[in-house]
Amino acid sequence: MKYRLVLLFVAFIVANRSDSQTWNTNNTENLSTVDGIIHALYDAISGPVGEERNWDKFRNLFAENARMYSAVPVKDSSAALRCITPQEYAERNKTRFSDIGFYEEELYRITNTFGAGTQVLSTYELHFTNKDGEQEITKGINNIQLFFDGDRYFIVSVFWDANSKNIEVPERYLPKDKHTEFQINL
Repeated sequence: MKYRLVLLFVAFIVANRSDSQTWNTNNTENLSTVDGIIHALYDAISGPVGEERNWDKFRNLFAENARMYSAVPVKDSSAALRCITPQEYAERNKTRFSDIGFYEEELYRITNTFGAGTQVLSTYELHFTNKDGEQEITKGINNIQLFFDGDRYFIVSVFWDANSKNIEVPERYLPKDKHTEFQINL
C-alpha cells in the first residue's frame, strides 16, 4: 500500500511538472531563436475583425519590467515619447485590435547581437481598418531589444514611431526580395 501511495505521489509530481512546462512553452513559436520571438510578437497582436488576441501569450514574450515606447505626434509638429508596460498595451488594445482587424507583418530585419543582448530593427507593414471603415496600409520600424537567458529570448523593450504613416521608410530598411534578412553578429 505504501508503494502505491509513493508511486501515485511521484506520478502526480511528474504530471504537474510537465503541465507547467507545457504552459511556458505552449507556443507554436520557438522562443529560443530571434526569428521565433519576433514572429511570436507579430502573431500575438495580429488578427481579423472580431478575433480576440491571446494577451497571455503576448505578455509571456516580455522580460519582467519590460517597456514599450512610442513617439507620438504633438500639435506643434514635434513628437513626444510615451511609455507603457506590456500589460498596459494589452489593456489598451484588448478590444481595439479586435474591432479594427489589425495585422502587422515583418518585411525586413537587421539584427545585431553581442553576448546576451540583441538589437532588432524590424520593418513592418500594418493593415487595419480606420475610424471611417476604410482599409489602411502603412509601414514602420520596430526597434526591439532582446535578452537571451540561455534557454529563450525575452523582449526587454520595443520602440516605434506612432506617426509612421506620414514617414517614408528608407530604402535600406526595405526588403530587396521576399524574406531578405541582413544579420550582423558581433
